[in-house]
Amino acid sequence: MSMFDLDDDRLLAEITGRGARRILIQLPDGLKNEGTRLAGLIRGKTGVDVFVSAVPAWGACDLSLDAAARLKADLLVHYGHNEFLRDSSNGVPVVYIPARSNHEVIPVVEKAASALQGRNVGLATTIQHLHKLAEAAKLLEAKGFNVHVPGRGPWSHQTGQVLGCDYFGLKKIQPQVDSFLIIGSYFHGLGAALSVERSTILADPYDGTVKVLDQDRDRIIRQRYAMVDKASKAGNFGIIVSTKPGQSNPQIALSILKQVEEAGKKAVILYADEILPQKLLDFTDIDVFVDTACPRLALDDPERFPKPIITRDEIMVAIGAWTWEHLLERGLVRL
Repeated sequence: MSMFDLDDDRLLAEITGRGARRILIQLPDGLKNEGTRLAGLIRGKTGVDVFVSAVPAWGACDLSLDAAARLKADLLVHYGHNEFLRDSSNGVPVVYIPARSNHEVIPVVEKAASALQGRNVGLATTIQHLHKLAEAAKLLEAKGFNVHVPGRGPWSHQTGQVLGCDYFGLKKIQPQVDSFLIIGSYFHGLGAALSVERSTILADPYDGTVKVLDQDRDRIIRQRYAMVDKASKAGNFGIIVSTKPGQSNPQIALSILKQVEEAGKKAVILYADEILPQKLLDFTDIDVFVDTACPRLALDDPERFPKPIITRDEIMVAIGAWTWEHLLERGLVRL
């Protein structure tokens, strides 16, 4: 039995209902082993041409629209996330299938309850476990907690949901809660911890572990402060714009370019598909890279990059437009 529900019936219904004749399937890395089965199922039931993307899929912001257009596909099926972009820029329809998890959440939530601070708890999860959020809330309420569930955010389109780049709902309920409980992976838990100013606990259904993320947050904040301090002394900046449909922010890059130059420093805008360390090695004259794409790129693995890499908000501190305290109030993870 698969640990994720790939909703085969819906997949087939979408293909036949739309009259698709050629499709591209996009799976996150953890689900790519389902590609062969899905392709065989579709071909056997519908006879359509099926292509399975072998490139990384970092999120719903990372749709393979250009690849679908080059293949002349008339449907892109994106697994693992809910709707991010409401329509495609090149006319290729997109079907989002969340891939709901079959992992049990109650045992790990039960274990996490003892780590929560106070009686008012902010509870959230990812799209994979959202169908079990009410069950988790009921358990916590039975233990005497007052449970607060975040509303929708700019990209988190469902109540109780968080994305790796959207914790807006948590910020909204922060005044009402003493601590947060995030059901999901470390990636999402850490993002939540970096976005709020309350104790944050991760309940991971995949391995059954519970982790208090406060020390992780403090460590990363110290790292970010050091990175921004280095950037404030730099003279030449490379401002990175992503080609990915949901991450491309050329206007923000142009605005940053103007402000950097007004601060008496030099800058150039770089255009990239995958923002990988090895792709930046040739820019030897650049002192600091500024990430305007996914905000997690600069925060999660900065040691992989050959030069300091900071976010589009951190550059505001580096050039003196914001204070460090103002940045922390806004949250380190912000679209």
